[in-house]
Amino acid sequence: MEFIEVINVDEKGNIVGSDLAGKEMFKETEFTKFQWEGFFLKPRWSFSLNKWIETATDDELNPPVEEEELTSEEELAQQVSELEIKDMEKDILIEDLGQQLSDLEIMVLGGNGNE
Repeated sequence: MEFIEVINVDEKGNIVGSDLAGKEMFKETEFTKFQWEGFFLKPRWSFSLNKWIETATDDELNPPVEEEELTSEEELAQQVSELEIKDMEKDILIEDLGQQLSDLEIMVLGGNGNE
């Protein structure tokens, strides 16, 4: 026998508990319902709609992301990291430009030899 969790609600549709019941034999009653499908942060049974509804506010569902304030040491460490990245990018650019210059010199010297 397969068991399912069933939800007990009060007269306002608020969850008051849950029980296990045999899936094949369970019949919903006014205050005992199948568990909802999907994700609900604050589910409540709506007797007028005859379904589970979400009662969480938009702020509860999508809390604002609070940025942590960095300490002065963390800010300095972040600045140092950013400068190190810029320094590495500069080194890569210099290396690429050096390679391009070498390629151009080879083209020019190779061209002079053919004349």
